[in-house]
Amino acid sequence: MMQNAPTSNASTADNGSQMQRINRFLDRYILPYPVKYLTNRVTILATLCLLVPLIIFANVEVFVLAANSYLNVMSVVVSSTVLLYSTISDARDKAAMERREAIAQQHQQEMDKQLAASAAALDKIQSELRQHVNTQLEAIQRILIERIDTNHTEISAMQQAIIDSANAQDKEVDTIKQMVAAIGKSS
Repeated sequence: MMQNAPTSNASTADNGSQMQRINRFLDRYILPYPVKYLTNRVTILATLCLLVPLIIFANVEVFVLAANSYLNVMSVVVSSTVLLYSTISDARDKAAMERREAIAQQHQQEMDKQLAASAAALDKIQSELRQHVNTQLEAIQRILIERIDTNHTEISAMQQAIIDSANAQDKEVDTIKQMVAAIGKSS
């Protein structure tokens, strides 16, 4: 038994590209014609019509063998063509699905980036809003403290004025009492 010699990756790549070139040539220049012939309605009707002479001339062995060979060849060609185009369609569907998945993944990555950017922008806006609110609250607090201090100063001044007025009245009352007592002693 003969063993196969190991092949290098370069020769495999050459065979693959050579096979791809052959497949492209066949797909472009050879296979469309049998497909056009086999899918022609007249060909399909003529093939079906062969069944009638096949039954009528069942005694003529050459005709039966020739018609049977034709039908067998057509059957193999149709089966092979269907299988080939099914395989090609599956490969295209698989490639399209992979492209759709890649696009969906890329779209998801872009959406994630946009979501992260939006979240960062919202965090920045929220931080700026907090800072603005805190600044405003501090200003309001400062104004209220100033007003309280001003009111406290005014209230303290008013209290002092009342105390001074009461003290002045007490002095006047004492002075009047002294005058009344002096008048009462002199009279």
